[in-house]
Amino acid sequence: MSTANLPRVNLGQWPTPLHELPRLSAALGGPRIFIKRDDLSGLALGGNKCRKLEYILAQAQQEGVDSIITTGGSQSNFALQTAAAARQLGMEPYLVLLKGVHPEMQGNLLLHNILKASVNIIDIAGPNAMFTIMPQTMEELANDLRAKGHTPMVIPVGGSIPIGTVGWVNAATEIADQMKGQHIDVQYVILANGSGGTYAGLVLGFKHLGLALTTIGISISHPRADVITRDAAHIRDTAELMGLGTAVAPTELSVYDDYIGQGYGIATRECLEAIRLVAQTEAIFFDPVYTGKAMAGLISLINKGDITKNDTVLFIHTGGVAADFAYHRELATEPANEWA
Repeated sequence: MSTANLPRVNLGQWPTPLHELPRLSAALGGPRIFIKRDDLSGLALGGNKCRKLEYILAQAQQEGVDSIITTGGSQSNFALQTAAAARQLGMEPYLVLLKGVHPEMQGNLLLHNILKASVNIIDIAGPNAMFTIMPQTMEELANDLRAKGHTPMVIPVGGSIPIGTVGWVNAATEIADQMKGQHIDVQYVILANGSGGTYAGLVLGFKHLGLALTTIGISISHPRADVITRDAAHIRDTAELMGLGTAVAPTELSVYDDYIGQGYGIATRECLEAIRLVAQTEAIFFDPVYTGKAMAGLISLINKGDITKNDTVLFIHTGGVAADFAYHRELATEPANEWA
């Protein structure tokens, strides 16, 4: 897949590791489980959005942008990676964040503060506020900055726009090369599906490469039907941008919405149990917003027999561990020992 005509700025350390999780597999009674470590991508505390930002911010550089505006929840790892990348490239970061369930100065909010990002936390309700009210709020901020002589760029939630998704189409090739090099025959790739760009990029990339595997998206916020409609359009637009003749029908998308719980950013019991299990078997940390719910989904699919002990699974670690510190009340199973 050629992206030679698309500008790119290097923000990450590639390729990220791909390795097996034998103790987790044993604890679950099979299948073989491998993990793609984009939590080790190198930007800030790592995460999947670095691949998107390499293309989005390269475009920003070409356009002479000096200010970056984006949005997310109060503990958004995309917001952190965007603020960090902006600082690395000499741009000013502006974050318009939904208050959500953990707006205290902890986790990613603390790191925003250290980066001296401009943070505006807005307390509004509704499942679609991120896609309706926040874009308007960001555009108002952009207009204010333009009036002051700045050149801002507004990046939608998650960086899930075609130019950003290109980064995850490329990641499909990186993963395919690693699987080939390690002689791994994967039947299922599974990951959290939030704003959809990572999932859409992988589905498109794997389809273009002709890989016979199923990519499962575990929705962490929206109903399955809405996610499929959005991601199918996203795949189409990205394929058009890249000049790919690959088509993906909505019926080819495998999305589950059974593990959302009470909503975005609200940890479920199964999510917290999954985080502890992976930490205690493999010394890898997941977060309660994305990876914890995705792993809870994988465990459920194994327990139901939808994924069998004879299958091989690749789990995509999308990062976000800094949020664990904001969720300490949910994650802690007992009070810390008091040392004399």
